[in-house]
Amino acid sequence: MGLISELSDSLGAVGLPAAWDRACTGRDVSLPPTSANYLDAVRSTTTRFVGAAEGLKLVNVNAEKVQPYVDSLDVAKFDKYVKHVNGWSRSLPLIFDSVAQNLNLVAILDLLQIGSGFRRELHDAVNRGASDTINFGCISLHISQTPLDARGLQALTLGDISRHFGIPLLGEERPMSKGNTAVMISEASLLRPLAEVVLGILHDTGRRLEQAGFASLADFIIKMCAEKPTSAHLVQKLVSAFPSLRDAACIGGQPVYLFKKAQLIAYDICQKFGKTDAKFDFPDIGNMTLFADNVVPAVMQHHGLIEPNADIKTKIANGSELTLEETTAMRAASIVAAQLVVDFANSPNSGFEAGAIPVSQATLDNFWRYEGKDPAIRSIPRLVCKNTVYF
Repeated sequence: MGLISELSDSLGAVGLPAAWDRACTGRDVSLPPTSANYLDAVRSTTTRFVGAAEGLKLVNVNAEKVQPYVDSLDVAKFDKYVKHVNGWSRSLPLIFDSVAQNLNLVAILDLLQIGSGFRRELHDAVNRGASDTINFGCISLHISQTPLDARGLQALTLGDISRHFGIPLLGEERPMSKGNTAVMISEASLLRPLAEVVLGILHDTGRRLEQAGFASLADFIIKMCAEKPTSAHLVQKLVSAFPSLRDAACIGGQPVYLFKKAQLIAYDICQKFGKTDAKFDFPDIGNMTLFADNVVPAVMQHHGLIEPNADIKTKIANGSELTLEETTAMRAASIVAAQLVVDFANSPNSGFEAGAIPVSQATLDNFWRYEGKDPAIRSIPRLVCKNTVYF
């Protein structure tokens, strides 16, 4: 079982969908040393990137906006929104045979929190956004009693993904030849690459688990947390083991670590199971960073905490797809700016009085994520990046 990190590098993408292979852009980015704290590595590399000249050409962090933002923060609203988001994984309308089965589904839900770049196409085709599509599909898999262990993940087909997640594989029909409607053909759906990425994530995760001797993703997580019950340890093990969680980019020859989904898995497991099982009660939960995706940077841009350059701003406003470098810059800047907010809110001279929930990057993420659903903010354009398995 200790060989899973080696297997991650040696298995490659043989037999996996090409869409997953293309979207797994961080697979070959070198990771921090095993002795490093991976949460601190996210902070240090994003700070370096945003502070470098190359980062500044893409997006600025407006430090002067931090104090007025904290001064205006509605504490009651903050507590309400964070509590709501924290409760999502505890409110699934499902019955589980065991805690391990429940934990497995929570982890797979977070593993698959992708598809934000297809938000418009999903709403047009199935009237659901990316997160709702993933939640819908995972609930469907559970209700249908589809095995979600290591072997079960590998047995899924593209048709299974289409059926359970409601992602169409074919577009509209058209005549094969002009003027002849006797024979109709269908083009591939614009959403087919998303279905292929979902399948690739599940297949790759399943085979790596099986090769390393783990029965399921839950089995892996339980054993890693038994080794050392901290979020930093679990994030390191998840990122090292599974390319679909290696949320990193190499920009200007330097790695930038974001690790969104791995942190989200650790956070949700702590929230859901930490009160009843000590190995999931991570003492360093407050050291997590934002789960930076397409929503939170847009909300932070709205508040003036980060400001992209003119090209990125135009792309976001038009709903155009951003490059890997541009999305990395926006996501990294959101982490850097969030840390400034956390530091000021928790400084003894700020005058800010927190409510029931402390201000950390993770709780700010929850707040901004749900704030993004407010009518006044919901219409704000979000980041679009289709070629990614990370958000």
